[in-house]
Amino acid sequence: MSHDRLSSTTPFRPLRAALLANLIFSLASALTFVFGAEAISAHFVMVPVWLIESLGLALFGFAALIGFVLARMRLGWAFLISVLDIGWVVGTVALTLVPDLFSEAGRLATFAVAGFVMLFGVLQLFGIRFAMKDHAAGPGHYRHCLRVRASSDADALWRVVSDLGSIVDHSEGLSASKMQSDGTIGLGSVRRCTDHQGQSWAEEVADWNPDGRSLLLTFGTQEPDFPFPFTSMTGGWKVSQAADGSLVDIWWSVLPKSPALGWLIVVLMSVTLDRDVAKIVARMDAKAMNRPLEIVGRNIRLSYC
Repeated sequence: MSHDRLSSTTPFRPLRAALLANLIFSLASALTFVFGAEAISAHFVMVPVWLIESLGLALFGFAALIGFVLARMRLGWAFLISVLDIGWVVGTVALTLVPDLFSEAGRLATFAVAGFVMLFGVLQLFGIRFAMKDHAAGPGHYRHCLRVRASSDADALWRVVSDLGSIVDHSEGLSASKMQSDGTIGLGSVRRCTDHQGQSWAEEVADWNPDGRSLLLTFGTQEPDFPFPFTSMTGGWKVSQAADGSLVDIWWSVLPKSPALGWLIVVLMSVTLDRDVAKIVARMDAKAMNRPLEIVGRNIRLSYC
């Protein structure tokens, strides 16, 4: 499954700016390490030239990773880059404590580089958190919105999406899904989902708009065994017609129980959601078109909304 590039929308601008600055600095550092290895070894750090050159090549790989994230924009990968940045700072500062490894100039240069890298890491974390904030829902709320480009007609795909009780047929993460009342699905209908660990939760239809091909679900966070660490949680779907198929927007808005670490939980969950949602829509697309998943799945494209 391929992925669309994300346009530079406002919520992602701080993150993109921090990643771009990190990319430029990483490329500059890589070039310095590769082409200035002899001078660095002679004046700054007492290690073999080949080791400095190898570190420069590794920085080229790190810069390539940043470039990939800038092109694809995945929050989980951006978080990984920030973790690697902080790991670099901790590792290099620890090395300055090794006797006779650095000259005085080398130690100062190492601290300067570590300061820049730490700045990039912190700014990226700030950018990730800013991109996820759900300002419309209120303080402490976070939102994750995925846009999937599918091949089927919007009306045909909506018929599959709106069959709420059949979500288990399309999601590998579920072992069961069932509507708790018979009859027409609409406002107030409740779907109960169960995962492969036996965890179960309810989702009530809070808004139902077949003409607009959209729905909103409220999760039963008040249940004592609700499996997710959120005080409130809603999720929605909207299917729109496109020139070459349809666009599916899928989003979640949550209020984490932990004000300090809630955003981090959402980032980590986004890794699984980004992977699984594309597969879910691909299966729905295949059913809507009555075509094999292996063929339809190649045309699925994922971005953020």
